[in-house]
Amino acid sequence: MSKRCSTCIYRKDSHFDLKKHEDEVRDPHMGFKGHRICHHSSKSKPACCNGFWTEHKDEFAAGQLAQRLNLVEFIEPGKSA
Repeated sequence: MSKRCSTCIYRKDSHFDLKKHEDEVRDPHMGFKGHRICHHSSKSKPACCNGFWTEHKDEFAAGQLAQRLNLVEFIEPGKSA
């Protein structure tokens, strides 16, 4: 997503236990095995949560590959890619 939504769990004032939520998709040996899907993205075109991307884009294989291949595309909430 192009920006964090107002309900993003990565907001500074969020009350979520981010460590617990991140551990759900973290591999103990090599960073994250996946990424968080933004709840504002469409089911047919799921998009990475902007907060997760900003904090962890270099810590999961798909994020690293997308950056290296210049395939990162930021979309507005509610728009399909």
